[in-house]
Amino acid sequence: MTHKERVIHTLNHQETDRVPFMYRDVPEVRARLKKELNLASDEELFRYLDIDFRWVEPFYTGKPLQLPNGHKMDIWGVEWKYTRFSETAGYWNEVSHPLADISDPAALKDYPWPSVENWDFSRVSALCERYSEYAIMTAPGIASPGILQFPVQNLIGVERSFTDPFIHPVFFEKLIEKVLEFHLTFIEKLFSSAGGLIDFFRIGDDFGTQQGLIMDIDTWKTYFQPAFRAMADTAKKYGAHYYQHSCGSIKELIPHFIEAGVEVIDPLQVRAASMDPAILKKEFGHLITFSGGIDEQELLPKGTPEIIRDEVRRMIGIMAPGGGYFLGPTHNFQDDIPTENILAMYEAAAR
Repeated sequence: MTHKERVIHTLNHQETDRVPFMYRDVPEVRARLKKELNLASDEELFRYLDIDFRWVEPFYTGKPLQLPNGHKMDIWGVEWKYTRFSETAGYWNEVSHPLADISDPAALKDYPWPSVENWDFSRVSALCERYSEYAIMTAPGIASPGILQFPVQNLIGVERSFTDPFIHPVFFEKLIEKVLEFHLTFIEKLFSSAGGLIDFFRIGDDFGTQQGLIMDIDTWKTYFQPAFRAMADTAKKYGAHYYQHSCGSIKELIPHFIEAGVEVIDPLQVRAASMDPAILKKEFGHLITFSGGIDEQELLPKGTPEIIRDEVRRMIGIMAPGGGYFLGPTHNFQDDIPTENILAMYEAAAR
């Protein structure tokens, strides 16, 4: 069985020789793993861990995004600053929100929205052919778009992203329309360039906290579900499956994700409220595939390799019967996770 066959059979709720392996990390972890394992490239690392997926995206050819002060400017005009939280790791955080003081929909017309002309799509099909034995997914970033977090919250701020649907609904709706206009053009160009060789279209947006949803379902269905469906339908024209990322406690949204055409939910964040794997498998396992399940909050950073192996075997026992489960962490592997714990996770699942 090839890696792609294993993934597609599992997606179709068929049991395979082993569960497919998903991989997610922060850059510091990938650099450390390659150094400690004496591997020269990302591809060597993925092969070492026997990962079943590969990721593709077009090449950015626009103006440099690095600023003279060490900050970055993203394609939406948002400035970012790298902030360290330890000696070896950090995250990029917004410096400001360029539309924070704008509520007039007419002002959006003259905003410098990104253009697909700033990407080279010509080499995407060659990348797909190189990874033909693997399940191919759109890479994190612009090829796996979101609406709420990236870029709406970055453009107007987190607080306004929750109040504008009620205080400035016309502006909020128009802002989503402008974002979606770019995304749909980008997705169409990406998937047509790939010639039907991309297996999974990933949308990344978080709608859950540790305890529940960040907004009511009616607001989600009004502003976000139609946009997600439009993006997914564009990719599905080219045979791609819809893979939805959303962290947190999202059980209430799962039926609505399914209604929007979602085929895979990532991650199965087991420590969030109402995200018990056995219950989710029983209620939705015949309708959707779950990805994740190996706890990144407590288990992976603090557990021993043997404890992790036991939990991996337990999770497979719950989620793998009848297919519909990709094994992976519940978030990106963070810098506080020991290398031996990451290796133990995949080794246990391979046996």
